[in-house]
Amino acid sequence: MTTRHPLSLLAGVILALALVAGLAGRVTAATYYVDAGNPKADDSHGGSEAAPWKTLARAVTGLASGDVVIVKPGQYDEVVTVKVSGTESGLITLRAEPSRKARVRGFVLLGDYLSIEGFEVAGGNDQGHGIFAGEGYRKTARTGCRILDNFIHDLAGTAIFTGEKALVKDNLMRNVFRGVFANSGTLVEGNEIDTLTPVMEEKDGQKKPKKTQYTFFSGDDITFRGNYLHGAPEEHLISGMGVCFFASWDAWIFPSSHRILIENNRCFNATHASEPMGTEKKDSSHITYRNNLFVNTVYVGVMPKGFTHVTVENNTFINCGAYPVWLQGPQCETAVVRNNLIAYIGRDRVVNEFGWKEPDAGIRFDTQGARPQCDYNMLFGTENRKYGQRDVIAEPQFVDPDRGDFRLRPNSPGIDAGVTIEAVGTDLRGVKRPQGRAYDVGCYETEAASPAADASGKEDAK
Repeated sequence: MTTRHPLSLLAGVILALALVAGLAGRVTAATYYVDAGNPKADDSHGGSEAAPWKTLARAVTGLASGDVVIVKPGQYDEVVTVKVSGTESGLITLRAEPSRKARVRGFVLLGDYLSIEGFEVAGGNDQGHGIFAGEGYRKTARTGCRILDNFIHDLAGTAIFTGEKALVKDNLMRNVFRGVFANSGTLVEGNEIDTLTPVMEEKDGQKKPKKTQYTFFSGDDITFRGNYLHGAPEEHLISGMGVCFFASWDAWIFPSSHRILIENNRCFNATHASEPMGTEKKDSSHITYRNNLFVNTVYVGVMPKGFTHVTVENNTFINCGAYPVWLQGPQCETAVVRNNLIAYIGRDRVVNEFGWKEPDAGIRFDTQGARPQCDYNMLFGTENRKYGQRDVIAEPQFVDPDRGDFRLRPNSPGIDAGVTIEAVGTDLRGVKRPQGRAYDVGCYETEAASPAADASGKEDAK
């Protein structure tokens, strides 16, 4: 039997106690409070609910994984720079309670795994941006940040730069130059971007609106789902030639993009529905448009350039320029275009400064090679290039197009006119497909016991 020396035993006990004490200090995450409206708040306090801090600048120093900062209502005249990082399993959270009652100028996130929740953001940082988590192409992107339920408005820059592997959800953006700049691995879901504000620039002695986008993406594995994009001013659309719902660019220092999913979005008023550019590096691929409603675009609808493996299925295009779907070159050989509804309704106004001499041309492919898989589409008020043998050429019979309700009436020829697509198991509203013997065309599936028009199907077509 081996006997340990008493001093060795004592050293072991001391070490064990030290480890326990160290762990005990951070066994549970801490919750702190900031309350600018409390006259007793002071940055010299401990940050408890009874003794809150006065500024967010004080609150964001010294935070650790899992910590939560509750921010009470008030005006915080700060651009909040956060340098600490949480972890994937223990985000550091800054949360305004009640939601959208604490107003700040902006956030600059220099750490990873941060969550910004429920703030009102106006004014922006030095560049006019709202919440900035970095850009992948500049190697400044932070990782794993969440931007949730914020009201971001009146900015001369971009409302949200997401960083990488981010979640951007349930935010309202209003009167901003650009809505969301999304980087690799990011989900942008359930947001509303209401009204883009033009920034004027001078070219050739004339002032014109600077090109902008509701959303811009750069990188791989990015999803836009269930967003509501609307409100670009008419004068911007006519003379700007550059307001896009979903755009990208693979030139300069921007990377190519791959595996982009755009689904279940409602989109009104732009010059282009989506014109992502993959023509410089010629390596962009796999972009899918599914179950979207695109209304009133000036020039074209979906027109990805230089992308291969383009999928366009079960979308509804209303008054979308000359070519709601326009694919060019080799990309056509790997494309799938099916179950889409394309219609022009009451188009009696000049929608651009050039005017189109040719008839609205619906779907167009420019290729000398193999054509894409294109069938089961419905066209109304547009040229039929006869790409699909099972296309439907007829009036859609919308429920109430004047009020923005583009569901199909029970007698519509678009009902049961589509093909089964397993990846499109529901419609834009979440209604299960199919309700009849086959899929309906477009973004809406008519329910079996079709109800009368109600608020659930109406859209804002302003």
